[in-house]
Amino acid sequence: MHIVWLILKWLLILVVILLIVGMIYEQYMRYVVKRNFVDNGTYVEVDGQKMHYLKKGEGKVTVVFESGLDFAGHLSWGNVQDEISKFATTISYDRAGILRSQKASNPRTCENIAEELHALVQKVEDNKPFILVVHSLGGLIVRCYAKKHADTLRGVVFVDASHPEQFDKMPKSIKNKMKIPSDWVISFFSITGISRFATNKMIDKLYKNRNTISHVKSLVNTYLLKSNKAALEEMKMFEQMSSASKGASFLDIPLTVLTAKQKFKNEDEKNFFELFNKLQNKSLNLSTNSKQIFVDSGHYIQLEKPEVVIEAVREMIEENKNDIKK
Repeated sequence: MHIVWLILKWLLILVVILLIVGMIYEQYMRYVVKRNFVDNGTYVEVDGQKMHYLKKGEGKVTVVFESGLDFAGHLSWGNVQDEISKFATTISYDRAGILRSQKASNPRTCENIAEELHALVQKVEDNKPFILVVHSLGGLIVRCYAKKHADTLRGVVFVDASHPEQFDKMPKSIKNKMKIPSDWVISFFSITGISRFATNKMIDKLYKNRNTISHVKSLVNTYLLKSNKAALEEMKMFEQMSSASKGASFLDIPLTVLTAKQKFKNEDEKNFFELFNKLQNKSLNLSTNSKQIFVDSGHYIQLEKPEVVIEAVREMIEENKNDIKK
């Protein structure tokens, strides 16, 4: 019994030491990113708040990127945007509260985010019609967008995009994993450096190029606390976004649905991905001019197989050039 208590005692001491090291690491990282911070972004004012965007290329066709639910904003489109900007005008941006964009004054409803997207494109491109490339959560935002502004869309590319029925039909075990941690848990992870450590590990896994990883880590770490709060606010609104985005139609707007061939680790994941893929197929009904392409990739197709997204946009422009360039 004495040995057991001795082991527990040393384990507790080890945990305390690790937490102290984590807190020191977190404070040091906050100091480093603040010291090295250089704000060289471009901004536009939307509803009284500064929204950051990145514009590249000077093509006749405009391509706009809408990100999924994460803390990296426009960064996940880096390789894709660089290549597409060689034959089109491209715009990626950070939603309110993410990275360089200021925190939103309005609730993170599907409708509000869609209107912010519309206002941003109006100001940056003078409301020029565009192709919208959306990832994950962006699949709900574009549906809300299309309800009011379908006339500004010349094409849509879904990149493993979410479906409005996804939340309703999601297995209970998966829903439980999506529950938002309490504020004290989030604060604990932040103060002890756990959030920053986990985020950097995720970046190492998703981003392949060493220079890209360095750039992404630099920006993400600079805005990590703010971006995480904004992403959590969006996660809390996922059910509302799902409901609000139902009933949309793209009419005859060209639609390409890129669907990842996800690998699953257990029965719950298998059931979820089978449901997700069925709903991906159902998304084809949004437009009378749609097609689906399966990709041997994980959820972030734009990072794992950027060439597929690039080619999908290129083909959409070529196949519909008479309509898109009007």
